[in-house]
Amino acid sequence: MATLEKCLGPEGAELYKQARFLAEEESKKDPEEEPFRSKYKARELYDEINRKVLDKLSVERGDETNKRAFLALSLCLELNIGILHMDTEELAEGEDKFMSCLKRIEEDEFQGAVSLHINVLNHLGILWTGRNSLDKALEFLVSAEKRYHSYKQNVGGVPQSFLEHLRAFDGNEDSVAQQRSASFESLHTHTLYYLAQVYAKQEKSSLSAHYCLMTLHRQLAAGDYNPVDWGLNAATLSQYFLTAEKFMESRHCLASGSLIYENSLKNVQELSEDENDLQSQRSADIDRCWIKYGLALLEVSRDKMLSELEDMEEPSVDVFGYPKNKNDHNSDKQTDPTSDKQTESNTEVKSSEKDFETFDLELTVYEEQVTDKLVRIFDDARKVFLFIVGKIKSAITYYSLDGHASDAVEITQDHSKAYKLLAFFELDFRRQCQMHKRRVDMLSELLSELNPQYYLLVNRQLMYEIAETYSTMVDLKVTAIELSRTQATPYNTSKINKLVQQSIDKYQEYIDSLKGGKPELPPEFPEGDVRPALVAFFCMGRLYTKFLEPNVPQRLALMAKSLACYKFVVDYCAANESAVELVKSEIDICKEMVNLVPLKMERLRSQQES
Repeated sequence: MATLEKCLGPEGAELYKQARFLAEEESKKDPEEEPFRSKYKARELYDEINRKVLDKLSVERGDETNKRAFLALSLCLELNIGILHMDTEELAEGEDKFMSCLKRIEEDEFQGAVSLHINVLNHLGILWTGRNSLDKALEFLVSAEKRYHSYKQNVGGVPQSFLEHLRAFDGNEDSVAQQRSASFESLHTHTLYYLAQVYAKQEKSSLSAHYCLMTLHRQLAAGDYNPVDWGLNAATLSQYFLTAEKFMESRHCLASGSLIYENSLKNVQELSEDENDLQSQRSADIDRCWIKYGLALLEVSRDKMLSELEDMEEPSVDVFGYPKNKNDHNSDKQTDPTSDKQTESNTEVKSSEKDFETFDLELTVYEEQVTDKLVRIFDDARKVFLFIVGKIKSAITYYSLDGHASDAVEITQDHSKAYKLLAFFELDFRRQCQMHKRRVDMLSELLSELNPQYYLLVNRQLMYEIAETYSTMVDLKVTAIELSRTQATPYNTSKINKLVQQSIDKYQEYIDSLKGGKPELPPEFPEGDVRPALVAFFCMGRLYTKFLEPNVPQRLALMAKSLACYKFVVDYCAANESAVELVKSEIDICKEMVNLVPLKMERLRSQQES
């Protein structure tokens, strides 16, 4: 085999060594004003080396095998030049080099250049992914995958590595064979990794997860991985299995990622300030994946129980004893399994639905911390809740409000959701209210810390959630009184009325934020605010009827306010027909109430006069 040193002698080998050093090491030290200085120099050296090889090839009088080896050497150099064009953001030039290599490989039918062939296809896949031409990228990567399998099935053994054209592998025959095998398998692992990325960008989550899982398995088996990246990728993969409600697989991926990552952690004294900050961030990111796992487990457990209740003979009440309304605006939005984002092409091979292959790791200490089974009783739900809270406390040490406001907000919202889900499993209404009060407290404290000028959208989310939480507490207290079959005490009446007003105030605060500093609301809300705004009016219309008010004039005044809220929704939809589709479940009720409330008010006046 004609290596670079055999072709050009020690001088050629030295030039190649210099080029590699410039591209891989010296480039890391390039100044900001000249970020590609070393890579430009490396590319010039590769060009010089390639010209020397081509000159040798033009005068070669040896046999055909030797000529083809020289040509393969030139192709390897051209591939490196193309990679450097990509590194220096010259994609068109890089594409030209890669396509030139590919054309020559395919035209000359290089039987022994499968390693080089796959490498070129991989880089074309990377290049077209960078251009966001995903179908084109997929074409090259799928071809690379097929080349690998074709060689393994039809040829067998281990092919020569493209690296051997540039520098000979050291060691005896067995050592060289091992290096060739490692190089070839690593090349295929990269193909699988790139396929996972492209399928993810195409929102083909099942295929992406399948290729990601294969990549992680191969990296682990070969011992060829960065433990930090492997741990984070395993934790990220767990989130796919959550969407498929596969908690065993999700927990296994998270536990594996945690183990590999934590085994790589370095003592703080060994790290620079930046390195310590990055290590803390990555630890917090894995904690947040665990948080999402716990929340999903509680949420799916709750939804399964609600689904069972719907199938019962008397489905008119939910688990709390409230009248059940499938279209309740306050209920968590359920994922529609037929939605575009969740449904993949019917022709797509759902590879990840095959038997899940676990990683060969000892994970007991991690997997025993939290169950992978759905919960049905409060004690089991509480264990999951406490696990979530522990991870929240850990994550918030890095993602604090001072330095990472947006992340801190999301973590606090997750904390609130954990209480909300736990409350579902609590049978005591008083304790449920206490949990929701904790939600109000933490969200209100967060709201007071955020400057509305910079965090207006986040503030609106918090206002809305606080309003919904107060409304939930109202329903719980009213239902508790109804089930006790007793009259509301003055204390209970005062408490319920206060909660009703607090909910209305927060909805009104949200609505006022849509005015943009003007005294009146705009005639048409921005697209993303239409449904939330109209539902806020709908909720306030309902809440005004929840006041426990014996005084008839006061009751009439509250009913008038309720009517005004329902009428706002009806009038807005009449003026903006596109809004009707967004509030399908509320608009009919609003129309009915616009007709019904005036009749109730008239009847109340008549009773007062008689």
